Amino acid sequence: MRRHLTPGDARVYAGRVPEIDTTSTYRGIELDEEYRLLHGASLLALFCVGMYAASFGPVLPFLASDVGVSLDTAGLILTALFLGSIAASATIAIALHQGDTRLLTMIGLACNIAGITLVGLAPTWPLALAGAVVLGVGDGLVVAALHILVGLTSRDVPSALNRLNLYFAFGAIAGPLWAGAVLAAGGQRAIVYGGIAALQAAALAMMAAAAGPPAAAPVPHDEEFPLPHSATAWIMGTVLFLYVGAEFGLGSWVSSYTRETAHAGVFAAAALSAGYWAALALGRIVSGVYFARGRDATALLIASVAGGGVAAGVLALSSGNIAVAAAAAFGAGLCFGPIWPATMAIGAKGGRPSSTAAIVTVGNAGGLALPWLQGKVLVGAGAAQGVAVTAALCALMLAIVVAFGSRRRAA
Repeated sequence: MRRHLTPGDARVYAGRVPEIDTTSTYRGIELDEEYRLLHGASLLALFCVGMYAASFGPVLPFLASDVGVSLDTAGLILTALFLGSIAASATIAIALHQGDTRLLTMIGLACNIAGITLVGLAPTWPLALAGAVVLGVGDGLVVAALHILVGLTSRDVPSALNRLNLYFAFGAIAGPLWAGAVLAAGGQRAIVYGGIAALQAAALAMMAAAAGPPAAAPVPHDEEFPLPHSATAWIMGTVLFLYVGAEFGLGSWVSSYTRETAHAGVFAAAALSAGYWAALALGRIVSGVYFARGRDATALLIASVAGGGVAAGVLALSSGNIAVAAAAAFGAGLCFGPIWPATMAIGAKGGRPSSTAAIVTVGNAGGLALPWLQGKVLVGAGAAQGVAVTAALCALMLAIVVAFGSRRRAA
């Protein structure tokens, strides 16, 4: 997600937001008023995306036990989710961004309902994995289409998109708490994902009843989805690749880490995961205030990456101390919050709008393997070593960003 904009956000707008005349009206009614139901459905849909994305942390150990696979193998659910999401969002960026985005959102919600239901009910591992792919396809369609749709129907586009992604953050806080409460009470993953599917069904019904926007104007062929066209864009794409792996990996595994090292209960570990996502959302808000004052994105990026690495290191060393683990997880989330918007601000500066989509897609590819590899380290080498992977990814990001900043100052 174009994270100030939040992870996201996972789950990422890979298209473009059309230019909107902020003084325009549609049929004599201000755009925001005309599309109130549409916007309500959009907010609920992205809230649900945040819920299921963040719920995997508490659910993965139960899923692994239910379908008879190891915990690290169960982490392939995350890879399948990202695979489907990237394929769908890139398809919108390349070929479908001028289509009916309301219809695409509805198709995506239908895929989400089917995918999350299959993940919740699957009796075997192959079926659970297939459900994650379907969920990922819906995820990519919903997130990419919603960012275009809300852009088309809002007078103040930046504020509308920021509000949209804050609802992702609210969902990412609610998801672990919901999953932890259900599982701690002896409930099954089917109840966890059945509840989320019901909310998505409500969003789908609202979207179906809402009025859609007029058709978008055609986009010239030479603005179609390109590869990043500058060294800066490739560098920032690499930073995002590492960051997505670090952000989503830590959010997915911190619950298992806390249960193993501090012997926390299911709900306590889920609450710690929710605290991580809440801190990340707070970091997005802080970055918004920072950029509103016209400050340097590179300086913020360096400080955020360094702070996130230190916090992840403290978390890895906090074995057995739930208070220190909670504080470190919160600190990591808070520092991670500004990384996405700062990286995007640097990578998109002076570039074509469509090339930003390529940077995002390169970055989101980090979710394909890195969270799963982190799970393998956590299971194979130990919980502390698994969390230390996040610190190592931050160290790589820091080296890249410091070298980039030094080169730019020299130039």
